[in-house]
Amino acid sequence: MIRTDQSVRFATLKDNPWVSIAVILFAPTLIVIDIFIVNLALPTIQEFYHTTAAYVQLTVASYLIGFTIFIITGSRAGDRYGRKKIYFWGIISFTVASVLCGWAHSIQQLVFFRFLQGVSAAFTMPQALTLLHLSFHDGKSRDKAYGLYGITAGLAAIAGQLMGGYFISSHIIHDSWRLIFLVNLPVGIIAAFAAIIFLNESKENSARKFDISGVILLTLSLAGLIYPITRGRELGFPLWSVGMLIGSLILFFLFFKDQQIKTKRQASPLINIELFSIKNFNAGRLCVIFFFGVHSGFLLNCALFIQNGYGFSASISSYFFSAFGLGFVIASIWSIRNASRLGIRMLQAGCLVMIFSFVCQMFVFKQAVPANASIIVLLFIYGIGNGLVLPSILNISLKGISPQLAGTASGVYSTVQQLSSALGISVIGGVFLTLLQHASDYLHAYFISLICMIIYLLIVIFFLQKLGKLSKGNKNTGSLD
Repeated sequence: MIRTDQSVRFATLKDNPWVSIAVILFAPTLIVIDIFIVNLALPTIQEFYHTTAAYVQLTVASYLIGFTIFIITGSRAGDRYGRKKIYFWGIISFTVASVLCGWAHSIQQLVFFRFLQGVSAAFTMPQALTLLHLSFHDGKSRDKAYGLYGITAGLAAIAGQLMGGYFISSHIIHDSWRLIFLVNLPVGIIAAFAAIIFLNESKENSARKFDISGVILLTLSLAGLIYPITRGRELGFPLWSVGMLIGSLILFFLFFKDQQIKTKRQASPLINIELFSIKNFNAGRLCVIFFFGVHSGFLLNCALFIQNGYGFSASISSYFFSAFGLGFVIASIWSIRNASRLGIRMLQAGCLVMIFSFVCQMFVFKQAVPANASIIVLLFIYGIGNGLVLPSILNISLKGISPQLAGTASGVYSTVQQLSSALGISVIGGVFLTLLQHASDYLHAYFISLICMIIYLLIVIFFLQKLGKLSKGNKNTGSLD
């Protein structure tokens, strides 16, 4: 009888979508933490390996390159072979790659193992997004679930910054920066076992063939775009980098035509082109491109500026970013409760608050080190603005997506998010590092990067306005109309 009762309780837990979401969010938490955990460790890593700024930038970007290149492939793998299965093996691979990062004996090895981390993340994240989408069928519950995902992603970014600062200063082991990667070992094991126990298998169109030619074209296209922007910057964009960029545009065109033909023939394309007929999804993607470019670019530039420009230690810098975290949490909780009432206006207001923080930084930050309280307040304000946008932007992008397109939509969304993050680090971070490379001081370089981010956010506001107009004429856009 006791065993039967325990079995019933276990079955009830396993079928509870809110238990599932707790398990599902393990992966996004780990993955997002590892995007940002290296930011405060970058000066230490650069000094340890005696390397250049470009390799330091690649330590962040290589993770996003691997993530971006394979994320749609990872999404289709989940559709075909089972999302729980791919989720599990993705976490295991991610954990192994993390240990290899902690073991790396050269900067080249670290960059390569970070790339493997990104590839593993690419096979894991889409399964989490799709399982989340399919676990909730009514609009209100799904809105809450997406809101929790957004909060988790934002908190993970903040936690990454804080953990990076803590481990750098902890001296628990020799070369304590390695702990920023080794900490994933116990967490990854727990996440993998939780997935086995509590997640149900899910497949869509598992009998369809895998689009190998589509995978190859997309992989080459994305690699040809991101790598030369990151590596070519420090080398003055030599001919090979320009050639790769032109080649990537040609390959993107061929990829789109290839997918278009396969969609018409119903020949199992990597991306179902019908997805791009959903206008809200297209407008949402454009918002994501520019918003996450700012999100990732700012966290990198600000971490480097506070440490290398003003000379704060990693541990003190992490405390500054906790103010960003506090603002983000407060605004995120409030935004979820008020999203249905305020809609697009709330996201636009969030962008304006972020712009206000940037403008204030340009007036407050001078050659002399400002008071700690000033930095804390300005990062808190930025966190408020960020928290008004990030939890709801996923919900906007995936509104009205059918279960048949959920896997593809999650993969495309995640690809755009990580591509925009990679480009934010490569472009906005590249502007900052290029100015420093050409004898500009930290303050001037940082201010120019802030201007770039203000322009990005104005573009986000513009596309949000377009999205709001589209939503008024669409009854299926849900609570954020």
